[in-house]
Amino acid sequence: MSIEKFGGFYTPTCDICGEELDAEFDFCDAVAAKKDAGWKSRKTAGEWEDVCCDCQALENDVSTEAEGL
Repeated sequence: MSIEKFGGFYTPTCDICGEELDAEFDFCDAVAAKKDAGWKSRKTAGEWEDVCCDCQALENDVSTEAEGL
């Protein structure tokens, strides 16, 4: 799950590395926080996942290397 609920707080969590952003009181605020942080949401195998900037960069590096083969 991309936005975890702990107690009364919503915490955006990267589905690849587990990095967490600061907890928010409201789900919509958590969605805005991940967008503001540059995270991307994507649908993979029918499930939504959120990917932090570091994981996006690693994926881009891997795909760029693969193109050069």
